[in-house]
Amino acid sequence: MSEALAEADRRIENLIRVGRVVSVDPGAATAIVDFGDFQSPPLSVGQLGAGAVQFWWMPSEGEQVVVTCEGGDIAQGAIVASLYAGNAPSSDGAVPQINLAGGKMTVTGTLEVTGDVIANGVSLVNHTHKDVKSGTSNTGKPNK
Repeated sequence: MSEALAEADRRIENLIRVGRVVSVDPGAATAIVDFGDFQSPPLSVGQLGAGAVQFWWMPSEGEQVVVTCEGGDIAQGAIVASLYAGNAPSSDGAVPQINLAGGKMTVTGTLEVTGDVIANGVSLVNHTHKDVKSGTSNTGKPNK
């Protein structure tokens, strides 16, 4: 095989790759991915939205990701998705889930919910209160 054909084969192989994240730099919005026989340079992490509406996500170390590389050049690659590897949160695809792994989510702006919100077992719509007094008194905490 000629050198030109070998280079073309390498670039085609590198157009789309699957690997595991080995390090993350949230400040630079990059991660390094291990492809088994080599590691990438720091790659940009694609976002669902990065303009006026933003959705911030960074992969975790060990997470399996899909990398696309312009022209098959790993140095020009970007992480575009994450793949479950036997760790899907549910077998019910009709129930979307967000697992923050003990972290928190920040929403800047107005959040409107149609239906109920349940926080720590307490319904926002249907909760009751204890220690209710008439007048301008405050109530106690909601009952569970």
